[in-house]
Amino acid sequence: MTRAILLTGTLGAGKTAVAVEVGWLLSLRDVRVAVVDLDWLGWAHLGDEGRPGRSDELIAANLAAIWPNYAAAGIDHLVLARLLIRRSGLEGVRAALPGADLKVVRLTASPATLESRLRRRDSGRELDEHLRELAPSAEQSAAVEADLVVENDGAPLAEVAEQVLRRAGWWA
Repeated sequence: MTRAILLTGTLGAGKTAVAVEVGWLLSLRDVRVAVVDLDWLGWAHLGDEGRPGRSDELIAANLAAIWPNYAAAGIDHLVLARLLIRRSGLEGVRAALPGADLKVVRLTASPATLESRLRRRDSGRELDEHLRELAPSAEQSAAVEADLVVENDGAPLAEVAEQVLRRAGWWA
């Protein structure tokens, strides 16, 4: 059976960094794992049709298209990262991975930590946009259900990744 973890949380919560670390820790145990930042599967300008969820649909379709390739390669553990702001985004991921045991893990951090991370990684227009979106995205993210909540606020990355793996039931 395919096992998948979807790391979600607001901007700056550390989704991608924790996903990469989880993948690395699993690979050290010789687990066949793939790590996918779902943002890249939907990074496209889709026009101004004003229909919410279009990028979620594109991400789900692209994930459904690539998943069989990973499965054929023997991958049975999948680590995904994506800020979910609509339930439909989660439903699309579930539909793209039929039969998978999917655990949704929300990463949290203090507002000061989130802002600090954004200021370190972003600049210019992107920084301005992300700082403006920080509070609304935190609210929207919290509205999408998660199986687990893991704090990512100051602990070493490896410890956060290990906690995700333990709490998801992937490590004893």
